[in-house]
Amino acid sequence: MAKKTATVRVYNIRFGDCFLVSIPAAGGEKHILIDFGNASGAVKGGGGANDVFRPIVEDILQRTNGRVDLVILTHEHLDHLEGFYSERRRFDRIQVGDVWFPIMSEPHYYEDNPQCEPLKKARLGLLGYMQRWGEMGRLDAVPEDIRLMMQNNVLDLSNQDRVKYLRGLPGSSSHVHYIHRGVGTRRIHGLGDAVKIEVLAPEKDASVYYPQRDSAFWKKAVCRLGTADVKSLDIPSYKAPAAPSHMAQDEFEHLREDISEIDMNDMLAIDKAANNTSLVLRIRIGRKTMLFTGDAEAESWAIMKEKGLLEPVDLLKVAHHGSLNGMPFEGEESVVPLLLKTRKKTKAIVSTRKGVYGKTAETGIPNPRLMKLLKKKCKQVLITENNIGLGEYEDVTI
Repeated sequence: MAKKTATVRVYNIRFGDCFLVSIPAAGGEKHILIDFGNASGAVKGGGGANDVFRPIVEDILQRTNGRVDLVILTHEHLDHLEGFYSERRRFDRIQVGDVWFPIMSEPHYYEDNPQCEPLKKARLGLLGYMQRWGEMGRLDAVPEDIRLMMQNNVLDLSNQDRVKYLRGLPGSSSHVHYIHRGVGTRRIHGLGDAVKIEVLAPEKDASVYYPQRDSAFWKKAVCRLGTADVKSLDIPSYKAPAAPSHMAQDEFEHLREDISEIDMNDMLAIDKAANNTSLVLRIRIGRKTMLFTGDAEAESWAIMKEKGLLEPVDLLKVAHHGSLNGMPFEGEESVVPLLLKTRKKTKAIVSTRKGVYGKTAETGIPNPRLMKLLKKKCKQVLITENNIGLGEYEDVTI
């Protein structure tokens, strides 16, 4: 039997990500915790219920003997970070070495990168919309999928304590790093020379992931969301949508039109831009490799592919919970052939929950065609909902 290089403990955290990577080392093991969260508590299908957090954090404590060498937050969405804050009293019992964030989480990132400022303003505008609608009792009128996507994108803005907590994890106060492609990691991961972590994404400049490179889209989005004056942005042809003054039936259609400005354009663009700033990390231990992809979407994959960064791996964490808009798997844009080893030697992990997002088989998560392809091409496909009980785990070795 081949000697194991590493073990990845995959937790069923409902709709979210949580992985504990344990690596053999002199005198014991080294541990990496990648994400710990699930969707908003209001999400349908039970995808965001927090009852799974406690047994998971207790298992992490036991498995690591209260010491995690590296905590990685791939990006600031609730389904990747909520567990840390929700179980902070128990998580405080864990001694943490280093903490990694994507560069966009650096406190002064948007001040230092003004070309990216429109995204931040758009998210703040979205937060303002939610707060106003909540005060006026209108949030219930927002389509459920859109409301949940809003919450996933802005709750960390309305409660900065979540990110602040991660920055101050016990033992990590002087070991917080904001990383991007091109940053050397050997001296900051604390895992020893035998472990090599390569940062494939994000790029340092988040604006490369924006769906509209000419920035006009984002300027208009900021105006629609009420966080900038139209005249100051030199968009004379733009007319802001009228907001209804009450919820009487004859005004309801106006509200629907107002919402549509967000759900079809601004909302999806904000969500996509945030997903594309996910950390994508290749962890190399000897001849074995693992790829953790966060929620990277097509724009991020296209850049990684263009730069020749992709190669077959022994273990692949499938991006964005196996969604259609996550890891491209069809046509010329497909990255699957670049990531899977031949002769079915790659193991794949899909952390997901059916019935949370999407209303059809095609738009639902996970996408059935992607799952079928992975099962055909991979040695093992571990789908959390299918294989693991709630709050429980399964170990995958490489």
